[in-house]
Amino acid sequence: MKKNIGILGVAASLTFGLIVACSDQLDQEVNGVSSIETFYATDEDAELAIIATYDLLTADNLFGWSSPTFIKTLPSDEGTAGGGDETDQPPYQNLDDFAWDSQNPAITATWGVNYMGIFRANMIVENIEPINDLRKRIIGEAKALRAYYYLELVQQFGDLPLVLKGLEPSEFNQVRVPTTEIYAQIEKDLTEAAAALPKKEDYSAGDKFRASQGMAYALLGKALLYQEKYADAATAFEKVTGYSLVANYADVFTDAEEFGSESIFEGSFSAEVPYDWGYPWGTRVENNLHVQLMGARAGSTPELGLIAGWGFNYPSEKLWNAFEVGDSRRAATMFSEEEYLTYKSTDPDFDGSAWWDYNGYFRLKYGSFADETNVEAVPELNYGTNWRLIRYADILLLKAEAYANSGNESGALVALNEVRERAGLTAITPSGDALMAAIRQERFVELAFEGHRYFDLMRWGKSVADAELKGIEFGERFDYDKHKIFPIPSTDIAAATNMTQNPKY
Repeated sequence: MKKNIGILGVAASLTFGLIVACSDQLDQEVNGVSSIETFYATDEDAELAIIATYDLLTADNLFGWSSPTFIKTLPSDEGTAGGGDETDQPPYQNLDDFAWDSQNPAITATWGVNYMGIFRANMIVENIEPINDLRKRIIGEAKALRAYYYLELVQQFGDLPLVLKGLEPSEFNQVRVPTTEIYAQIEKDLTEAAAALPKKEDYSAGDKFRASQGMAYALLGKALLYQEKYADAATAFEKVTGYSLVANYADVFTDAEEFGSESIFEGSFSAEVPYDWGYPWGTRVENNLHVQLMGARAGSTPELGLIAGWGFNYPSEKLWNAFEVGDSRRAATMFSEEEYLTYKSTDPDFDGSAWWDYNGYFRLKYGSFADETNVEAVPELNYGTNWRLIRYADILLLKAEAYANSGNESGALVALNEVRERAGLTAITPSGDALMAAIRQERFVELAFEGHRYFDLMRWGKSVADAELKGIEFGERFDYDKHKIFPIPSTDIAAATNMTQNPKY
C-alpha cells in the first residue's frame, strides 16, 4: 500500500539555507501559514511535519538531469548518460565531458535537497515534545531521516556544516566541521532512533514507508563501515532482522514488491495523479519521471512489457560482461541490441547509431514497464515505481564486507553466497584479498543502477577506483584525490564567508 506523500505547506514555507537574505518583509505575518511557535503543538502537526520530512527523499524528481538521482547514477562504470541523439546531447556525459564543478545543477540540488531534509527533521526534534508514544516515535523517525540525509551528504561532500537546530540570523554563516563529527552525530541519531522505532513488521500496511528499527540499524552499519569500523558495523548489521530476499530478482523492483520482504527503506512515488502532456516540467510532482527518462530508447517491446523510454543512462558493455554465465540478474537488469532485434518491437528497423552514448545495450532494471504506470492517463508521464533506497541484498553484501575485514571470513561467505544463490549461482569460497574482490564484484552486478557503485569505488580507495575508472570509462581526466568527493556548490561558497571549497575545485 502506498502512502501519498505531498509537500507540506508549512514546512515548505520555512525555507532552509545556510545563508538566506533577510529583510523586514520576513517579519510580517503571512496569512494561512502557521509559525514555528504555534505549529508543532498537536499530534496532527507532528504527523504532517514528519510526512514533509519524508517528502525530501523523492525531491529529486525534477525534469531531466538536474536531480540528485541522476547525479548518483551517472559517474560510474555501470552506464553512460545517454538521452537524445548526437545533435541533442545532454549536458553531462561521463567524466570526459562531465560538467563536474561547483555550478553543476545536480550537485547543487543534491546539497540543497538533503539540507532541506535535515532542516525539517531538526524542526521536529527541536519543537515537538515527546509526551506520548506517537510523538516519541515521530521524533525517532526524524532522527533516522536526519542521519540518512547527513550520510548522503558526507559521502558526497566530505566535511560539512553540522546544523541540528533552527538558526538565528547571526548563526547563518556556518563553518564545515570534520567528517568525524558528522559521523558521530549520525551514530548518535541512529542509536537513539533504533531504540524508539518499531520493527517494520509492527507497522500497519499503510505505514510501511516509515523509518523502522531495521532501517536505523542498516544505516548505522553503513556509517560504521564507511569509517572502517568493521567489527562494530558487523554488529549493527546483525540487528537488521525480519527481512529476506525475494525469490525472483526481477520482482524486487516492481510495484508488487514495494515495501516487501527485501525492502528496508523506500522513496515513495504515486501514479494516482493523471498527468498529461501539459506536464509541469521542472516542478515537484508525485510520480517517478526518471523511469521514463531512463527507459529503453527504442520502440515499445510488448514481449518484455516495455513502453519506449527516452534513453538516459544506457548500460555499459563492461556491466554486460560482468555477469557470470547463468546469472539470472543479467536478464533482469539489461538486454542487448541483438536480443532486442528478436522481439516483436514496434520499431524493428531502429538505428541506434544516432543516439548519444548508446553502445548496444538497453536498461531493464527500473524499466519503463506498462504495468508500472497509469495507462489510463499518458503512460510515459505517470510511473509510480518507488526507489528502493535500502534493501536487504545491499545489507547482506555490506555485512559480508564487514565480516571479511574483521576476521570472520566464514560469516562473510554465508552472506555473500546467500545473494549469489538467489541469482542462480554456485557458492564460492575465496579468502583474503580474493574474498574482498568477490564482494566488490557481487556489489557491481547486484546493485547496478541503484546509485551505489561510484561511492563504493571511492570508499574502497584510490587503487581500486583507478583500476575501474581511470583510462577505462572516464579517461585520464579521472583524479581520485579530486573526484572522490563533489565540489561545494558555488552559491554557498559565494554567500558564506566561512565556507571552504573541496581541494582541486
